[in-house]
Amino acid sequence: MNTNLIEKLLTMLVEGESPEVSPTLESTKCGLEGEYVIVRCRDAGVHAGTLVSLDGRTATLRDSRRLWYWKVANNKHSLSGVAKHGITSDSKVPASVGTVILPEACEVLSTTDKCAASIQGIAEHAAN
Repeated sequence: MNTNLIEKLLTMLVEGESPEVSPTLESTKCGLEGEYVIVRCRDAGVHAGTLVSLDGRTATLRDSRRLWYWKVANNKHSLSGVAKHGITSDSKVPASVGTVILPEACEVLSTTDKCAASIQGIAEHAAN
C-alpha cells in the first residue's frame, strides 16, 4: 500500500485542495461530429446516422436509422465489418427518424461512404 499517496490525499482533503484531473470525453470533442457513424448502445440497439454530438455516453444522431437486423456485405461478421463494407439487401432497417438521442452509447464507429450508401439506400423494413 502506498502510504505516501494516502497521506497526500488526506492532506489535500483537510486543506480543501482538489487533485488535478485530466480532461474527460465530456469536455472534449470526439472529432466525428457531422460524419455518418454507427452507434452501438447498451439498451437501444444499433443506430446509424450523422453524429450531431457526443456528450459523455450520450450520442445524438440526425437522420438516424436503427439497424434492427443486418448482414454484412463481403461475408464479414462484425459491426466493424458493417462500418467498412456496408450491409446486404436482406438486412432489416426501419424508417429514418429526424433526431434520436441515445443514452448509454458504448461504441461509435466511423463509416466508409460504401457503408453509408448501403444503409441509406436500403428499403424501409416493415413488419409482417
